Amino acid sequence: MLTPEDTLRLNVLISTCVAIRIDVYKLVVVGLTKDKKERTITLSPTVDSSKYIQAVQKLLVSQVLGSMGGYPSYLKRWSRMGQVGSANLKSLLKIGNIEAVVAVSNSQNLNDEVLDLVWWCATNTDQQAEIGRFLLTRDFVIKHPIGKQIADYLLEFLPFTDDTTQLIDTTNLLLQDDLISPQAKDKLWKQGQRKTAFLVGFIERMQGNLPNNNNTIVLDKNSKELECINTEQGQILLKTITHILKKINQEHILYRTLEVLGSYLSHPMIRPLPDIEQCKNQAQIVAKQLGLEDEKIKARLLLASVSEQLVVSTISAHSLAGSAIRKKLTNVLTPIQEALQALTAQ
Repeated sequence: MLTPEDTLRLNVLISTCVAIRIDVYKLVVVGLTKDKKERTITLSPTVDSSKYIQAVQKLLVSQVLGSMGGYPSYLKRWSRMGQVGSANLKSLLKIGNIEAVVAVSNSQNLNDEVLDLVWWCATNTDQQAEIGRFLLTRDFVIKHPIGKQIADYLLEFLPFTDDTTQLIDTTNLLLQDDLISPQAKDKLWKQGQRKTAFLVGFIERMQGNLPNNNNTIVLDKNSKELECINTEQGQILLKTITHILKKINQEHILYRTLEVLGSYLSHPMIRPLPDIEQCKNQAQIVAKQLGLEDEKIKARLLLASVSEQLVVSTISAHSLAGSAIRKKLTNVLTPIQEALQALTAQ
């Protein structure tokens, strides 16, 4: 199916390049040499372009991996499980299949030696953002110059991301160390006042270092049970969560916000419970056991028991979305919001 000319040029590319990617839209194959120079082949399809691309990939796989059956099926299962051996990493970056690049990016054996090749292979592909997120979960990538390149791309890509979980995850990853500038972080924080998925990324990643744009101050309360609440950062966190909960219209924002809240206020005598009335009763009992009947302490103990299990079954059972989440979960959200109000009152 491949023309003799394309077959010859592809074989030359395989022998001279350390990484290969295919642009399925422009019908070109690009190779990267050891000295970081790009070599481009413009394909000349003799049949349907998608079938021709498949033929190109089959040739690359058979020549690089010695597999005549096309793309190895096991990689489709393992590509997001981190189970690709180190011996295969470089070879997988020469077969022109983006799923192989995903496999390498998620491999536990990924190292500095192939990192730049992975990111080069991901460039201008539909999976570039996904691969970037995989890479930024690695400590060594964050410290590597490539880390900032990935962060710059993901930051630029954010406005085109619709998936809420991806918005949260991307924001969370971008806030690591100094991947993005303080100005970029400040802009994200301000955008989060409207698009609260960004704020969830902040409260997950930057507890203890959240921006103080509203002159939040320390509360003058001397209580061991309220130490984590009465600090400046504790107050910013709780006020941010209050803001998020007022605007809830997406389930994953709610799940992850409740997880942050319960985790931050966790207490050795409190356990997460699936029912808000059980949470209230537990808070009352523990407060009595501690001999502390202060309403703020009861509020803290209540919030220590919250988690996504309070709401997930209701949302799933009724397929809730948008403002219907707030309406259907009023009985759960109101006590939580009242407790937050009590803990942030002067």
